[in-house]
Amino acid sequence: MLYIERRRLLNGLPLSLDLTYVPMDIGTGLLGADLENTDVFRLLESLTGQPLGTAEITLEAVNADAHSAAVLETPRGSAVLMLERLTHLADGRPVDLEFIRFRGDRISMSALLHRSG
Repeated sequence: MLYIERRRLLNGLPLSLDLTYVPMDIGTGLLGADLENTDVFRLLESLTGQPLGTAEITLEAVNADAHSAAVLETPRGSAVLMLERLTHLADGRPVDLEFIRFRGDRISMSALLHRSG
């Protein structure tokens, strides 16, 4: 597995800590890529030659561990919103596992849901 750690900023302030795991046979293609300015999902689609398919998402509030707190510049133990996402290619292969911790005081979530048949 290739491990990628990124800190996202909003207006120069820490917003999220993204921890990403990608299978090594695909992940080696990410080495040297501009991950700061390029969408990882686009890179994965380009490297694999197929579109992304489904993703399983879990969202929960957790306490910031020492590393997350330091990177996000928030007190250790403070509440952060954690999104866990496992993304699959169109053929069903898992390709990207992410744990994203957001500062709760700098993020809001909204959704538009449609009821089907």
